[in-house]
Amino acid sequence: MKALSRGLPMAAALSVVAPMAAQADEGMWTFDNFPAARVQQAYGWAPDQAWLDRIQAASARLENGCSAAIVSGAGLVQTNHHCIVDCVQNLSSEQNNLVLTGFRAMSREEEAQCPGLAVQLLTGISDVTQRIEAAAGGASAEAFTRARDGEIARIEQECRGEEAAKRCQVVTLYQGGQYKLYEYKRFDDVRLAFAPEIAAAFFGGDPDNFNFPRFCFDVAYIRLYENGAPAATPAHLQMRATPLSDGELVFVSGNPGATSRLLTQSQLTFERDYFLPWRLTTLAELRGRLSVYSDQGAEQARIASDTLFSVENTLKALAGRRLALVDPQSFAQVSRAESDLQTRVSRNRAAQREAGQPWNDVSEATAAYRGFFLAYQYLERRAGSGSELFNYARHIVRGAAEREKPNDERLTAYTDARLQTLESQLFAATPIEAPLEELLLSFWLEKTREYLTTDDPRVRQMLGRESPEELATRLARGTRIGDPAFRRQLWEGGAAAVSASDDPMIVFVRAWDDAARALRTRYEQEVEGPTERAQERIARARFRAFGETIYPDATFTLRLSYGRVAGWTEAGGENVGPFTRFSGLYDRATGADPYALAPSWSAAQPRLDPNTIFNVTTTNDIIGGNSGSPLLDREGRVVGAVFDGNIHSLGGEYFFDPRLNRTIAVAATAVQEALVDVYGMQSLASELRGDR
Repeated sequence: MKALSRGLPMAAALSVVAPMAAQADEGMWTFDNFPAARVQQAYGWAPDQAWLDRIQAASARLENGCSAAIVSGAGLVQTNHHCIVDCVQNLSSEQNNLVLTGFRAMSREEEAQCPGLAVQLLTGISDVTQRIEAAAGGASAEAFTRARDGEIARIEQECRGEEAAKRCQVVTLYQGGQYKLYEYKRFDDVRLAFAPEIAAAFFGGDPDNFNFPRFCFDVAYIRLYENGAPAATPAHLQMRATPLSDGELVFVSGNPGATSRLLTQSQLTFERDYFLPWRLTTLAELRGRLSVYSDQGAEQARIASDTLFSVENTLKALAGRRLALVDPQSFAQVSRAESDLQTRVSRNRAAQREAGQPWNDVSEATAAYRGFFLAYQYLERRAGSGSELFNYARHIVRGAAEREKPNDERLTAYTDARLQTLESQLFAATPIEAPLEELLLSFWLEKTREYLTTDDPRVRQMLGRESPEELATRLARGTRIGDPAFRRQLWEGGAAAVSASDDPMIVFVRAWDDAARALRTRYEQEVEGPTERAQERIARARFRAFGETIYPDATFTLRLSYGRVAGWTEAGGENVGPFTRFSGLYDRATGADPYALAPSWSAAQPRLDPNTIFNVTTTNDIIGGNSGSPLLDREGRVVGAVFDGNIHSLGGEYFFDPRLNRTIAVAATAVQEALVDVYGMQSLASELRGDR
């Protein structure tokens, strides 16, 4: 359940059920504002600062949108299989499909480097709110985004300095109510140590996705390297060998991607009635095309498998979100929360003077967005529809232009503090599958022509006299952008090299990039700037009303949630227990996909304890991006690996329902037993126990 992109600049996180404070086990809390007193009151115990510091130091994030945990002193990292399946796919070939067979490094010498995968460890957080406000506070709504981003670029570059492995990111919290500087240590030599077969990691496939009971071994291990050797990671977590119990207090430390729990009614209406229907329609069609391609043969299925999984996962997640929004009772909660804050503002003259009419400003910006939403999506935000070749080419073209500007005037991705991360991705030797590229490019070009119409001058500029299929084929087969050496040559050659290049993909991107940039500027001036300026005023009003007893929006930065091991009761009265066990896996297996057992699991059945807890549900508050997060007990020991939520958790994008929202994790008991008795990975299991 990776972080999902969206169409609007979404707001901060706050329960629409009870805006004055989070309820029950609700909240994705920053480590510097964790509600220890609330946890103490609810559970009779709460973590102290030393506990928080220890967990923070051992929590990690993958730059591809997932979470992880350091689980040994030699750089071993636990995450989900679906978080590193790109790596497994990139290491595979037609003759050796590791996605199907799995990967086991029986020694560290056998660990294989993952092209383009990087991991970050958080090393510090500081408040830079006053500096951002001083730089951007006097800017007009239209100029706000550039003024703010310019100051952010300066702060990030000052922070990073000349340290090659250091990364600095200014994060917007509470809709602009706070700005925090997050400092990271980055590892770009990441090697695969263990990945199970896809049949084990994603047992049950799409039918079981976001459902429970589950029987997935969605866990994987990678290792961080420095200077060619395993990284020394003294701050790490240990795995607990004893089973979880129903009702036990547990924590999730991870990097939730984004939530939208304080959107205004106008934004949620746009999301419900416009963005989600469009996105669901296009994703459903793309899934169909990928499925048809996959059915052509085993190699086609291998090539498309990761993209198809991502599309199906996103489609199901967005469908669940729309169901939450079309529920009248849920939407009424949004209305009540907004009215409550507006009433509080109207009763306080100082708050009224400071806030003005920010809800009206957001509504006007949202209305303006409707006029060019599709053009912005197809030509700027989602241009290329996932094509790696297009993505590389656009970065090269834009990077050449942006690097000639002063640092604080560049687009954010090309500022000095972020260039090294971009360059490591550009130069990575990641395999490119031309047939998949043709499919994705063709689909994007078709939809661009369909939604923007044939007569749109930008469409004519893109297609010329070629059909989408002809153009996609020419670009995918004719470009040299798939060669990392060629990408480096163009990148290092700068504007002159890009201008002189006759590579078809570079020529294509270069031809209409000005039109795409114009849409980006329009979005910043008419939508993003006015919306975020208004959100700042709403944030100040909220702080005035509630203080900091609330948690901020998920921003793919480190958060801690608390909860307990628990099942739930469906509306029809059906009780769903919190545990599945190994025995249930074999009862559920049918021999046919998606319920076909991996051969290693079939062979291991006599060796496994049928009563071992396999998957578990908890009341922790999570969202996409939490995939790979460690599930922790009160001692800070790893008791599971979070990999999903139940179907009710999809509405967690907008609000948290403690009765129904559940996190799903692979239990540590299953991990320990399977590593030894299914995969023969005694050495890895011993490292997790802290024996070596």
